[in-house]
Amino acid sequence: MSLFRKPKKSIQRRVFSERDDDDELMDVEESFSTEREHKKKDKSKHVPKKQPLLSFETEEEGEVFQVKKSSHSKRVMRLFEKERQKKKEPKPEKEEIKSVKEPVTEIVTDDLVLKVNSNHKPKTPSPPLILSGRDALCAGKDDLSSDEEDSARHRFSKPDKVKILLESGVIPDAAMIHAARKRRQRARELGGEFVPLEEEEPEGSGRMHREDNQDEVSDEERIDMDANPEVRDQERRREQFLAAQESDQEADQELDEWENQQIRKGVTGASAANIQPEYYNQFDPTVVQVQTPAVDPSTQRTPEAIIEKLREKFESVCASRNSHMQQLITVQDNLIEVNNELEVLKKRAPVAAERFKFYQELRGYITDLVECLDEKVGIISDLEQRALNLMAHKAEWLIERRRQDVRDQAEELTSMAKGIVRRANEDEEKVRRAAEREGRRTRRRRAREQQGQPRHVEGMSSDDEITQQDTLNFDKEREQLDGEIQEVFEDVVDDYTSVANILIRFEQWRETDMNTYTDAYATLCLPRIVGPLIRLNLIFWDPLSESVELEKLEWYRTLALYGLHDDETEAALSKDPDINLLPTIIEKIIIPKLDKLVDRCWDPLSSSQTLKLVGILSRYIRRFPSLGPASKPLQNLFNAILHKLKGALENDVFIPVTFKLSESKSSFFQRQFASGLKLLRNITCWQGILNDNMLKEIALNSLLNRYLLSAVKVCQITDGVAKVGLISHILPRIWLQGNTPQLQMFSVCVTNFAQQLDKDNPLHFESIETLSNVLKSLRN
Repeated sequence: MSLFRKPKKSIQRRVFSERDDDDELMDVEESFSTEREHKKKDKSKHVPKKQPLLSFETEEEGEVFQVKKSSHSKRVMRLFEKERQKKKEPKPEKEEIKSVKEPVTEIVTDDLVLKVNSNHKPKTPSPPLILSGRDALCAGKDDLSSDEEDSARHRFSKPDKVKILLESGVIPDAAMIHAARKRRQRARELGGEFVPLEEEEPEGSGRMHREDNQDEVSDEERIDMDANPEVRDQERRREQFLAAQESDQEADQELDEWENQQIRKGVTGASAANIQPEYYNQFDPTVVQVQTPAVDPSTQRTPEAIIEKLREKFESVCASRNSHMQQLITVQDNLIEVNNELEVLKKRAPVAAERFKFYQELRGYITDLVECLDEKVGIISDLEQRALNLMAHKAEWLIERRRQDVRDQAEELTSMAKGIVRRANEDEEKVRRAAEREGRRTRRRRAREQQGQPRHVEGMSSDDEITQQDTLNFDKEREQLDGEIQEVFEDVVDDYTSVANILIRFEQWRETDMNTYTDAYATLCLPRIVGPLIRLNLIFWDPLSESVELEKLEWYRTLALYGLHDDETEAALSKDPDINLLPTIIEKIIIPKLDKLVDRCWDPLSSSQTLKLVGILSRYIRRFPSLGPASKPLQNLFNAILHKLKGALENDVFIPVTFKLSESKSSFFQRQFASGLKLLRNITCWQGILNDNMLKEIALNSLLNRYLLSAVKVCQITDGVAKVGLISHILPRIWLQGNTPQLQMFSVCVTNFAQQLDKDNPLHFESIETLSNVLKSLRN
């Protein structure tokens, strides 16, 4: 069956009688049957005898496998044979070919005109084309499979021009395929006004079977060849419209019936009798009544009503006009205010532009400053740690040397008492240390004599002398660190390396706009900004050994004068947001620096270091109110001080109290007792700064009662009274008053010495006077 439908063409229907139709149908059937029988006989003559295809197959049992070729492949092979025969024929001359005009076949369809050259040939000989897919379907792949099917075409159908061209060997082009598709689409849209193609039937059914079926079909089911599609469409639409109208009428009737039923349900039986028949008639669609509505005299148009209506309209218009006038006045006032504000803003524009420029520059400066400090703060911290390690190494070496001297002297006295002989190599090392120790003592004694100092108690001086070689090594490392300190900001301009230059920028901001200065929390940021520069300047600051006051440093004076004006009053100063700038710097930077120095470098047995440390702390506490009990850095510093005092009490106090040691001619006992008294004096220096209870626990219980009074008891009476006098002078007067439990042992010792003294003995006169003064202080 072809894929292309036959072109639509109105055919004049021929009127036949019943007899003529029957005769014609019989003639057609007989002709088809005779043709089919002749073709079967012809085919049977040309069919060769079956031969076995396989060597092991017999004639009786063998089957022949043959490949059936489609009609399309047969036609292609036929065209290929024609082309080959034409090539064998002699070709005419070129001039004759040019003179002869090629015939052109014109195919006219409903919407296209196709011109096909019948003599068109491919340029080069090629094997027949084998089409597949949509091309094979469009080329008539599913047409009748043999010549018998071609002869079975319906006699009333219009010949398919496209199919004829395909059978003649013309290769369809895109235009031809498009025209065939378009014609088929139009036939689908028109519906039943074309002759349908014959459907495929299963094998074994022939033309006679289809004709038998056609005979059974009634005349009404036959296709009407004379039907006009436009008339048919009009009839079909008309029938649909009438059917829809009837359905609407039925729906309206059902709706009216439903409404009547609902009304009847709402009316009770008692009231239904009183209802007039006209009431039901107005809901009955079968009763048509024309009711004229009653006219209310109050709604009639009278001149007075019209005048009243116009008056109301006039009043509303006047009210609207008044409101519009008020709005106009308000808008005019707003316009005047806006113009005035615009003039003011124009005058302020240069000031705003200048302020904008200032803030842009300040923003860039602060951004660069923060980036610079972020890069340098790590280097500054490393230099601080290295300098602290250098100073701590020196302090720890001096403390360890003093403790080694105490151990050497104690071992020497013990060995002398027990008669133990040491080895030679150990004696050489001890002899070297003893010679250095005695040399330092001699040099200190000569220095005191040259200065004319009063009588000095042996053991009260600090042994902090170092050799020249050690001093050179220390100075060399310090110079190396100084060079690295100078190189930290070598690649930075002066605006970012000086505390004064940084504060100048912030003071300009403060004077330009104080509100934004406070809103930006510049006061809280300043200590963190200038902190790295101050730490860099204080890397080698050592208040324990040098008497360098912070008040004399440049950055201190700059911070103290920041934001200060000549005409500033005390009331204005109290409202200054930067009034706590310097106390904050002291609390956040100086106190932590002192905490590290105390922990690593402070020697509690050194009176000079202790007095300097006490002096600087007492001055800062009095001057800066931020250094109070709530200050966490100050609490950490006090804890470090107490820790160092306890460490010195455990490691540096050694007073031999045995009888033999006390009777020896060596002054080791006296020196160690003097060292204990010096530690007691250094501890009492913190009275008023540290907690008194903690100091009393360390000074009285741990040092006085455990070590000093035990040593006093084994001394001679005159020596003991002298030592008791020194202790009473060292202890604060407030501690001696009240006879506290910590001083009971000291009071008992003084009383015992008073009982042992002889008033008639001239050697005891000085001791008696000393004890009387001690007793007076205890009683007061």
